[in-house]
Amino acid sequence: MVINNLLNIFIIKLLFLQVTGNTIIIPQTTIDKVPLLKSSCNIIEEGIAINCSATLLDYINIKKVSLHPFLSDIDIVCEKLNIYKKCSKNIKKSCLESIAPKQVHLFEYLCQFPVKDSILTEKDCFMKVKNEEYMVNCLNNITYNYDNSSTSNSLFHYDSGVNLNTTTNHEEGKDEICRIIKSISNCYTQNQFLKECPKASNVEHDILTFISDKISQKDNCGVEKFNHILKRFEEVEIEKSIGSCNKNGTCICVNGYRGNNITMKCEDIDECVEGKHLCSQKCINTKGSYVCGCYENLFKLDEDGKSCSLIDKDTQPWLFFAHGQSIWNISDDGKNFQLQRSGLQKAAMIDVDIRDKKLFYVDIETKIIEKIDIDGAFPEAVQTFEVDGVEGITVDWIGRNLYTVRKSDMFVQTLDGRFRKKLYKNIFTTPRALACHSLIGKIFGTDWSSNAFIASANMDGSNFKKIITDGIVWPNALTIDIYSNKIYWADAFLDTIQSANLDGSSRKTIISDPASVPHVFGMTIYNDYIYWTDWTYRGILKANKIDGNNVTVLAQTALLPYSIKIYHKSVQPEIKNPCDDMKCSQLCLLKENATLAVCSCSDGFTLNDDGKTCNSNCDNQTEILCGGSDPRCISKRYLCDGIVHCKDSKDEENCDPRLCLPNQFQCHDNKKCISEKELCNGISECLDNSDEMYCSNK
Repeated sequence: MVINNLLNIFIIKLLFLQVTGNTIIIPQTTIDKVPLLKSSCNIIEEGIAINCSATLLDYINIKKVSLHPFLSDIDIVCEKLNIYKKCSKNIKKSCLESIAPKQVHLFEYLCQFPVKDSILTEKDCFMKVKNEEYMVNCLNNITYNYDNSSTSNSLFHYDSGVNLNTTTNHEEGKDEICRIIKSISNCYTQNQFLKECPKASNVEHDILTFISDKISQKDNCGVEKFNHILKRFEEVEIEKSIGSCNKNGTCICVNGYRGNNITMKCEDIDECVEGKHLCSQKCINTKGSYVCGCYENLFKLDEDGKSCSLIDKDTQPWLFFAHGQSIWNISDDGKNFQLQRSGLQKAAMIDVDIRDKKLFYVDIETKIIEKIDIDGAFPEAVQTFEVDGVEGITVDWIGRNLYTVRKSDMFVQTLDGRFRKKLYKNIFTTPRALACHSLIGKIFGTDWSSNAFIASANMDGSNFKKIITDGIVWPNALTIDIYSNKIYWADAFLDTIQSANLDGSSRKTIISDPASVPHVFGMTIYNDYIYWTDWTYRGILKANKIDGNNVTVLAQTALLPYSIKIYHKSVQPEIKNPCDDMKCSQLCLLKENATLAVCSCSDGFTLNDDGKTCNSNCDNQTEILCGGSDPRCISKRYLCDGIVHCKDSKDEENCDPRLCLPNQFQCHDNKKCISEKELCNGISECLDNSDEMYCSNK
């Protein structure tokens, strides 16, 4: 009986160990009050099991708290586990589980993959736990509350089948062990240890979590998640390293940070938002700095970490520019010229459609918008009426539409000109340039009136907003860098080229030199360079788009050069066109961000309830409805003007003989010819007043 009681006392000690893996604590009680533990072992098995288990317990120091062996001795720990398993291999499992199962589980956890490998990798750091004074002192200061009998009793109660105390006291015991775990965690997350050994700290944290899971269901004993601890530590370390502010609000910060007089801290500068970066395309802000990126599939980042180079270097970029009576293309190095279109009167505005290999242009003298194949010379009429006053055109290469600005309004029409709609009314006074960013469904335009501005507008007509209104006089030229999401414009009065984000923020002067940009008219962008035409130089120039350096004259022209556009597949990258699935009967317009689209109708038509088809709503008093494959409403002032505006020629049916010159209006009484400028000017030039009869859509 005495032997059995002694064995039971030893088993009680082991039960404590199988919960904590720790120092033996014997409650303040007498031997006769210690309950007799039931065991599935016979006396011989108990003796062997206790002897085998002893090898797992020799790291215990009764004067110190130690929930597990020193991790720097992990190879020895795992060897002891092997010795234990060999020693106890003939003992039945139920017997072994009554001796020290939790201690075995702890050793098995430490010696499994990848825990052991992580410990070995951080072995030098775990040596610091043994040798560094700040770690030794911290761990030695952790003690047990020996007078807390509930702690000991709850530990005996755990998974043992022994009920030494009430459930309440048992929970109090768990709380005490959790306190110890949190204290150890605090030692391993001291600033010095975290700074020197963050991975080792993480390993210890995982081990403590494993131990806490065996004794408490209280959210890992309330130990904070390691990633939260590390993040908070790193934030504090960053604050220390980036500088500081004194009580007077004076801040001394390292590069990439600036002082905030309100928070009294050094805060990160977002170079990407503020335009203080040197990235050719994408800018990704980081703490204290930034990194650059490039548009995938088309570009790769150069060795300088800032510039982007085309992956496809075989395709030659070309610059198309309007030259009044002709349109030319020129290589981007200025060495090769080709005549693209001749026989024009005054070609001023152009744009390109890379997908279909088309060039669009406006002849403001003959008042026509045409398109031609890049590889051919046979023009197709896109629009033959209401071309007077057109100042800017731009091709939406994704939605497959042509946007134009005329007088005070912005129009959209299909690329073949069949369907046309006034998208925004009375938004301009003196419009000049137009450019689109199809990837985000936006149009940008300039106005050089006395209240000059640059505006952005959604392609579906849902929003028009002035984004630049100050420090701007003659914004002649405009282009969009679709990769860096910036607008570039040239002011022919201020002799500058400037840039800004698409919302007008982070404005930056690229060139401010009358000798370089005395009178810019057109501008385009390609990769790292901006290209422009200049009336004073009568030439084509280029410069670096980031800093304006390396201004170079590519070519000089005989006449005034007008609009200029780059022709290369990279300037119009293809993405899915949401209109492909819309089945709109007339117009399909991209919505903001270009992921969705909406059906719309030409002027004189209304959208049906199905949201796709259109019905005629022409004004019979002032308009006629063209039929056939080209349904549209046109003003009756284009009747019998000698130019076929309707595909079915309805506007030229039953007409009197044409007596006037092209581009003249023939009074309906056939008694007078007047210029188009005299149409709808509020003064009756014709005796029958026919020049002022159909002016509602002027």
